[in-house]
Amino acid sequence: MIKNISLAVLLLAVSFFATSAGANPTKFAGAPQVESNFRGHSFILGNDDQIADVRALDWTPDHSIQLPFWFGTAQLVPAESRPEKGNYYVISESWIVRSLSKKELLIRAGSKLQKPDAVLVTTKTHYKSNGMILPTIVQYTGTRTFTRKDGSKIDVAVLEEVSLPAQYSGKIPLKYARFAVTPAENLHWTF
Repeated sequence: MIKNISLAVLLLAVSFFATSAGANPTKFAGAPQVESNFRGHSFILGNDDQIADVRALDWTPDHSIQLPFWFGTAQLVPAESRPEKGNYYVISESWIVRSLSKKELLIRAGSKLQKPDAVLVTTKTHYKSNGMILPTIVQYTGTRTFTRKDGSKIDVAVLEEVSLPAQYSGKIPLKYARFAVTPAENLHWTF
């Protein structure tokens, strides 16, 4: 009897793992789709908190592409979610820590478990204040080494801004950073 139960458990486990392995992973949009539709433009972000459902402002509600959310590069990030250089991501719930230069910000962006620092290189958005950043499509370009006050070194992810901030319906809450975009798109973010 115990042998039969063990065999049944083993068969269930094997069939579960075989089904999981055969499941179709999400197919994320490629560079041509992202670049041609979103480079320097705003977008609308769907309500899915697992996968970024992104659509251009002139697309119908049933037309969208999918991108992963940025989870950072730390050990706590699941192996299947580790970023790859050149890939596109959506940063969400990210905070400006401080300005590094005219076009670079140190931001806190990552998973819900932790918010590792990253450098955001802006291309068309000029942030005028600290605060939360509206969701933005970025490209992971690698890491940069920083020296801490104690002399130790840390590698920080570098993210290049691809899109303008996501379109926000209604008045943008005070927690979001104020910004301007150049050249001005036919959009008005209301603060």
